[in-house]
Amino acid sequence: MATKKTSAKKRSLKGRTAKPRAAKKTARKTASRKGSSGGLRALAGKAARGKEIDPSQELPGAMAGVAELRQPRPYTSRYPIPEEEFQRLKEKAKRLRLRLGRATLSRDSGQKAEIAARGVVGVETLAPQLAAVAPAATPSPTTNFAGIAATGWIPPDCTMATGPSHVVLSVNSTVAMYAKSGGAPLLQRTLTVWFSNVIQGATIFDPKVLYDQHAGRWVLVAFAIASNPNRSAYLLSVSASSDPLGQWRNYSLNAMVDGTTATNNWADYPAVGVDSNALYITSNQFAFNGSFQYAKIRVIPKAGPYSGGAATFFDFVRMRNSNNSLAFTIQPCHTFGAPQVEYLVNSMFPSGNSLTIWRIAPSGAAFSLTRTSVATAAYSLPPNAVQKGNNDPLNSGDVRILNAVFRGDSIWCALTTARSWAAGSSQAAIQWFQIRAAGPALVQQGVFGAANIHYFYPACCPDNNGNMIMVFSRASANEFGSVYYTGRRATDPLGALQASALLKAGVANYVAKDDGGRNRWGDYAGIASDSANVRLIWFYSMFSSAVNRWGTWVGSAFF
Repeated sequence: MATKKTSAKKRSLKGRTAKPRAAKKTARKTASRKGSSGGLRALAGKAARGKEIDPSQELPGAMAGVAELRQPRPYTSRYPIPEEEFQRLKEKAKRLRLRLGRATLSRDSGQKAEIAARGVVGVETLAPQLAAVAPAATPSPTTNFAGIAATGWIPPDCTMATGPSHVVLSVNSTVAMYAKSGGAPLLQRTLTVWFSNVIQGATIFDPKVLYDQHAGRWVLVAFAIASNPNRSAYLLSVSASSDPLGQWRNYSLNAMVDGTTATNNWADYPAVGVDSNALYITSNQFAFNGSFQYAKIRVIPKAGPYSGGAATFFDFVRMRNSNNSLAFTIQPCHTFGAPQVEYLVNSMFPSGNSLTIWRIAPSGAAFSLTRTSVATAAYSLPPNAVQKGNNDPLNSGDVRILNAVFRGDSIWCALTTARSWAAGSSQAAIQWFQIRAAGPALVQQGVFGAANIHYFYPACCPDNNGNMIMVFSRASANEFGSVYYTGRRATDPLGALQASALLKAGVANYVAKDDGGRNRWGDYAGIASDSANVRLIWFYSMFSSAVNRWGTWVGSAFF
């Protein structure tokens, strides 16, 4: 969730409310208390037709001049536990020792040389290159370039997608289109301007972007919030073609309704997934000026928004893990292939030794949701990341799953945990998983990091051959906040990751605190498989570009 260093005037939000409609029952039930079956159902709703925008055209004066709003988020804690308990556990994490269990430990090396910035001539040149080159022992870099510069928001929340010829980047609260060779953005807009034909007077935050390789469409999602009166919206934008510089259609979907049932809850921390049938938007629902209530999954069949028609949707709410705790931050997969099932995953909070796997499948005119659990090595809240220059650490986040991809037969995902490399202290480290979805069964898991260095905010993605690449942040007493990446070949020992490479080095100490005193970093990084080259993975994250200022950088690599 993004915030702004300075406060802004609150304004009302002019959103659309879903029309009343009877909720439809699903044919299947989801697991709830201690593995027994519960009565959770899909709640049906509907939003208005999309409104067209052409971002390449000159904006009307009224749209071009729309000012951004930055309203603080109205919760008492941004976690499913009280803020005081969370801070106590973060402090305890500095000395926490966890059993490694069956996870494989990979120790990274220390100082790295930054990769030189370079561009690619074009997809036409790169495609034969990747087809001809035998798999490398380590990820081979192909191109990297500067992303969106600091916008005044904290943190940036980097997200990205790649299509046939373009890279689309988004941060709080801006979206930009680039050629794959990098350079200046071909087009850049604030999200306030981008969505101004469907919503005004709102704070727009936490973007997510993907390229739907099933249909050749770009998808941009962000959340909006306002008060007086209270409003919350899922903002959805879908391109009309594979060209991100052409027409798009915008939607504002009421996030305060579960199906058609009104609530006093607002949506935070979006994630978006896709398969051949639908889009899947998830959120954490908080009471206005209150606490966490439950997680929500909104299923949006593509037929509506991809044609510009009304967006029918189905909501699942109040999901529970096998231990009966409320699920928090459910990540839907970016699905490759056509398994006819959409997989989603979440961790326990604030610690655990299992992951919850959700399956959504068409069921008549609606959808069904089922749940299973997979045992893992233990994980727990990481300590904040010490950085060079002072003792004001970077916020390393928590244990929520940060992205998920289904490819081949497996779900790939990662989180940040605590790892003690020597007695008396712990550092933030990366814990990652490959789960065979059909079981589900754990294929492999690993913990990656190094003594006295912090590794946090990972995002991972497999290629078409079962190799995997991961991007992450790194910092230590001898290093400013920087962007790194690592990976593994499908033939590497189970659970192992290779030594990391430095994509972009931080150059200065960074302090950018929110109203809660957190030195904000993250909240997530972007990663995407190239739609034109099945071996190529792109990634996008933040680094300290100047004193108390973030920058962003794009990279790509292949095995």
